[in-house]
Amino acid sequence: MHDETIQLRQPTDTTAELRAWTRPTAAAFGEVFSDAEFEHERLQWEVDRLIGAVDGETWVGTGCAYTFRLSVPGGGEVGAAGITMIGVSPGHRRRGILRQMMRWLFDQARERGEPVAILWASEGAIYQRFGFGIGTIQGTFDIERSRARFARPAEPLGRMRLVDRDEAMGLIPPVYEALRAGTPGWVSRTDVKWRHDLLDDAEWMRSGKGPKFLAVLEGDGIARGYAIYRVKSDWDDRGPNNTVLALEVTGFDAAAQRTLWEWLFGMDLVTHVKGWRGPVAHPLLLQLTEPRRLGLTIRDGLWLRLIDMSAALQARSYGGAGSVTFELTDEFCPWNAGRWRLDVPADGGVATVTSFTGDPDLILDTSDLAAVYLGTFTFGDLARAGRVGECRPEAVAAADALFATAGAPWCSTMF
Repeated sequence: MHDETIQLRQPTDTTAELRAWTRPTAAAFGEVFSDAEFEHERLQWEVDRLIGAVDGETWVGTGCAYTFRLSVPGGGEVGAAGITMIGVSPGHRRRGILRQMMRWLFDQARERGEPVAILWASEGAIYQRFGFGIGTIQGTFDIERSRARFARPAEPLGRMRLVDRDEAMGLIPPVYEALRAGTPGWVSRTDVKWRHDLLDDAEWMRSGKGPKFLAVLEGDGIARGYAIYRVKSDWDDRGPNNTVLALEVTGFDAAAQRTLWEWLFGMDLVTHVKGWRGPVAHPLLLQLTEPRRLGLTIRDGLWLRLIDMSAALQARSYGGAGSVTFELTDEFCPWNAGRWRLDVPADGGVATVTSFTGDPDLILDTSDLAAVYLGTFTFGDLARAGRVGECRPEAVAAADALFATAGAPWCSTMF
């Protein structure tokens, strides 16, 4: 339902208006932005990508996007609108405000040549209505440190060193950036994101989880990996019961990652180690003597929406030469709907997507194509879930061979 009394408007770049603009999201999530949190978020906002809804002069809806580059299979990348700060005042729900804001954000992404939109969903049901599919999955674990034993020994590698934020700015971002192209689902990070979010540790950021520490693994004169983690202090009558919360553990190779985890598992005064937003399958499952003790929990991660389906498919690489035809439904971005043919040349050139009038091999929705885009799911997975129609024998298998990827995608960048 569209309420004619509600109008979309972009806020001006003034403290008073931006403060008022944030209130619908704060109310929707049952939170209040402190002055420190507001200033922190303001550093990262792109003013021309802020949108909201007003009822008279009262802000009742909020939404915005960040400008990202998203890594895709094959070492390429696409422009991505990172949608965030979505909220509608509880008193103005069911009046079409979210739909209007999403329409504006999608149209802006299309104008800017961004083939995809991405977000972290508070509730998946909200965003599936707008064509989002699960783009990545993530693993979270909680293991007793005494149970975190490796099944096979490994040679020592380099040395670990704690660094402050200023030194970390010169050591950690280059490691992440060097690995980003080879990891579908990773997104670009600005200096502001690194300095004032990922490497910062303001008191309000802690939420009772303890202070943040920055550790770098150095070897052969270079940084080979890093760990960003928190330590929650807890002592009782039986002694220390601290918890390490590993926010991001990244290394150039398997040996570096093993060294980083061994170092975290070897900390004194710690009884539990928790990991957030890790890859699936997690390498620790194959490294520990008791992998079940990880208590690994898998859940949805980054959600992805194909804004320009053709451009998105042309940006990634494929498992080999071939073609597939498909009929795509897309209620919210009708320019993607129709029958299409994807052709991947044998010479390793750019794939092409052209309009097609014959009988398709597959029938699916744009949200389902989004779920296979990075390689998190396969067409076989869609078929087993009843989410793709196979119109000729072996079409699903052929599509899976074409869309095959070398590694599992994941994303550790919250926004």
